[in-house]
Amino acid sequence: VFFLTLRKGERRLNSTVELLELWARFLEEVRVFFKTKGYLEVTTPLLLEYPNLDANVEPIELLVKERGVSKRRWLATSPEPPMKKLLARYKRDLFQITKVFRNDEVGRYHRVEFHMLEWYAVGCDYRYLIAELKQLLKRLLGIKDFKVVELDELFKKRFGSSLPKDADGLKKLLNRAGVNYEEGEDWETLFFRALLELESELKEGAVFVVGFPAAFTPLARSKNGRAERVELYLNGVEIANGWTEETDAEKVKKDLEREARRRGLPLDEEFVRAHGEMPPATGCSLGLDRLFTFYAGLDELPSF
Repeated sequence: VFFLTLRKGERRLNSTVELLELWARFLEEVRVFFKTKGYLEVTTPLLLEYPNLDANVEPIELLVKERGVSKRRWLATSPEPPMKKLLARYKRDLFQITKVFRNDEVGRYHRVEFHMLEWYAVGCDYRYLIAELKQLLKRLLGIKDFKVVELDELFKKRFGSSLPKDADGLKKLLNRAGVNYEEGEDWETLFFRALLELESELKEGAVFVVGFPAAFTPLARSKNGRAERVELYLNGVEIANGWTEETDAEKVKKDLEREARRRGLPLDEEFVRAHGEMPPATGCSLGLDRLFTFYAGLDELPSF
């Protein structure tokens, strides 16, 4: 069994200055990795006219003034919308290192404000992401051993059954496992409860999880009810997730309209249209602060 302990104890960070220097070196290694592969580094706004419509992320709303007129704005929870607009326009490989903001994110590996690495590779799918993430982790952490597992395999191991397709089936599964939930919760909320339970099966090494249900990732291309999505865990900590991008703008619009109505939030029509103008591509988001904890041998997110 492979454990991610290669950095633990190797470094003795005696001061905040040393931590800052290591962070700078870490960011430079990430940049060199992508620039060497031909990616173009971009920057996009942090203050957005529309919120990211991610069902499991809470955006931070702000009231700003422009020439004395109050306007509703949101801090970016992800650079995905503006980067996809660039991808649709320029149709080339892009990457970005940026700050993002998510409400109610507090804990050992959670912060309201954190660093995200996001990239898009033209003409590639989620299997390319797996190969590229392996290359990145080998460069940064020296990891050579990886596992790729199907989500259903994890469900069978933890719950003794494949993932149910309806809420009642999920409730029965959670009941058998002794997992609490609220009676009115929908399938997606119940699925996330089950997903948290599965993380106990991902405590060792570098693991790629594939085979997610299409409903879980509406912006991903799907086939036979499964999204072409991958999530990466290091010793049980979620580090990255990505997918083959959906380029059917009508499908994307239908899914995002439903989420906008559910949460009473506005829909970015330009973002919707971008999906129909993008080239075939794959995209990935990676939590840099979390990855840095492994790089630096830390037990929690860094405080600079």
